[in-house]
Amino acid sequence: MTEHTDISIPHSVLDTRGLPGKQGFELWQEHGGLYYDLRAHKEHAQAFDVRVDAWHLGNVLLANFQVPGQDYSRSRACIGRDGADVYMLQIVCRGWSGARDSGATARTGDIMIYDLAQPSVSRGGDNEVFSLILPRNLLAPHLEAPDEHSIHQLAVGNPLTSLLGEHLIGLRARLPSMSLDQAQAVMPATVQLVAAALNGTVREEQAGSVRMAVTERICTHINAHILDPNLNPEAIASGFGMTRRNLGYLFESYGGVAAYIRRKRLSLIRTALVDPARKGASIEAIAEAHGFNHYRSFALAFQRQFGFTPREVRALAHEGQALPPVSDSRLADWTQWIRDLK
Repeated sequence: MTEHTDISIPHSVLDTRGLPGKQGFELWQEHGGLYYDLRAHKEHAQAFDVRVDAWHLGNVLLANFQVPGQDYSRSRACIGRDGADVYMLQIVCRGWSGARDSGATARTGDIMIYDLAQPSVSRGGDNEVFSLILPRNLLAPHLEAPDEHSIHQLAVGNPLTSLLGEHLIGLRARLPSMSLDQAQAVMPATVQLVAAALNGTVREEQAGSVRMAVTERICTHINAHILDPNLNPEAIASGFGMTRRNLGYLFESYGGVAAYIRRKRLSLIRTALVDPARKGASIEAIAEAHGFNHYRSFALAFQRQFGFTPREVRALAHEGQALPPVSDSRLADWTQWIRDLK
């Protein structure tokens, strides 16, 4: 018999209410700006009231967002910077949201799906949305077209949309009183319900599962050969029998295959710098072993990705200080929770 515990669900809050408008927007930018380029619809001299309540279920994040009107774009630079590979479903509880220049606008009861591995340009009115954020590898295997859901609207009039919406709203209402075990037990059924709603609205000609499968094979190959000095776009394209242009198309949402490789190598270097067993190895030698032959360009890339120089990371680790998960330790936990979804 499985033993259940009463561990509460980790809960993270961001609340700008009570701050002057400029300070409120700046605080929101520090958080939301990690994943989106943000622009308010107007100056908020009096207030820019944001409230975020997020619950962490391990490999799934649930969050209630109350935000003023704004534009939020997910550029290739954003994708390359954070590498988030997650889906975000938002049921609109109040207000509206949707594509900025064209496409559908979701209103109360509608559900919008965003693929954070793909560029998007969106906007929202003064609204409240309840979001389900989950990693690609949790949902994609259940979808007929896993890479065709960038700014995808599910209209409330569709029975499957209504069923999913009622489930999510009911879940939101019960989260404060649920244990972590109870919430996690609901997630498999939630994922299946999401997949049913999405598969019910995808046209046959949109199917892109072959493209996704090839990309996953290439990612697996890169991860297995990440320390190979000959690992580069040309070699990968040749090994998989495709042109470099087609390879670039597959990795467009990652900022390019070279950017994907660089982020992986920088992450390995960060791990090596805090490893006591490698205290005696020079930073230059570690960088070179991971494919960076020019220290200055390496150091700049490292600082852009982690917010610290390589020497600062090593010094903090050797002093026994915990490394902040993001460049500003004042940030609410949910910002890092999104980054950690795998």
